[in-house]
Amino acid sequence: MTLRLANKVALITGTGGGQGRAAALLFAREGARIVGCDVRAEDDQETLRLVHAQGGQMVTRRVDLGDENEVREWIAFAVESFGDFDILYNNASACHYGKLDELSSESWHFIIRNELDLIYYAIKHAVPVLKRRGGGSIITTSSIAALTGASWGSVYQFAHGAAKAGAIAMNRSLAVELGSSGIRVNTISPGLIRTPVLDRMDPAMVDQMLSGILQSQPLKRYGQPEDIAYCALYLASDESSWVTGENFVVDGGLMAGTPSDSSKDRFKP
Repeated sequence: MTLRLANKVALITGTGGGQGRAAALLFAREGARIVGCDVRAEDDQETLRLVHAQGGQMVTRRVDLGDENEVREWIAFAVESFGDFDILYNNASACHYGKLDELSSESWHFIIRNELDLIYYAIKHAVPVLKRRGGGSIITTSSIAALTGASWGSVYQFAHGAAKAGAIAMNRSLAVELGSSGIRVNTISPGLIRTPVLDRMDPAMVDQMLSGILQSQPLKRYGQPEDIAYCALYLASDESSWVTGENFVVDGGLMAGTPSDSSKDRFKP
């Protein structure tokens, strides 16, 4: 059986859990050597253990992706570990939520730093390696919050949506700019995925979000990290060699299931 990522090196951010851990495990099973990172070093070490336990190859280190110097050092660490790489998967992010009159300027800048700046830094320092390699694939996680102005129950997302929409716009422009270098650039916009991030939120808020979305969603189950990892696997592999500048919505049909003119009520339970 041919492995879909045989002989490839994949950089994945936010491998300490959730979608990043799922991608690390899946990519490794498909033959990739993984370079991970996370600010949660202990959680990331568990991902490292799991990858090694299934016979995969992975190295990782603690990185604050909002710090350009740390990102530059992480890219150098990747090259030192496995040589030039083929894939950059910008999975990591961190967010605050709130209405306009509730969200502080500090929270706004936290969101831009941890949902947009970190993508820019990673791409900026990875692209020279990909050009030297002769091409590759950049994948960035956005969100359906970039595509609709609705709230999830009482969770308002104007700043989160702005940052994630910026990620889509950035990647489309980069797809045009980098295509002649053989570099493909795509985004994935998940719906609400059941990840450990939800466990760190208020349980009543999470219940409201999940129940409201499930009522509106054609596929009546919660999204799992593996649902996103398999989409990322396609974009990382040579199967998508003629795909660039696209945004893949993976949301159980949520965006398709409601007329666009009622988007303001789409996710309210």
